[in-house]
Amino acid sequence: MENKKAIDVVRELLAEDPRCRRDDTWLLIQTYRKFGIKLYIDYSELKNLPAVETITKSRRKIQNEENKYNEEEFVPESGVTYEQKS
Repeated sequence: MENKKAIDVVRELLAEDPRCRRDDTWLLIQTYRKFGIKLYIDYSELKNLPAVETITKSRRKIQNEENKYNEEEFVPESGVTYEQKS
């Protein structure tokens, strides 16, 4: 897929797919697909999970308001190789 911004993809999906206009979970799945991510998820199970926004809001609340789990040092993601800046 060409290098598109998320807002352009979302705009395109809203224009093409009426379901994306009323269902944020469906919009998220379709957006990931437009970016080339193949998702094999049982939609009915996904619907019962908290929204991405709820998860990120919860993280911000815990770190910013409760001042917990604010890492001072970089913690690498397992299985990912990082290059050191020179």
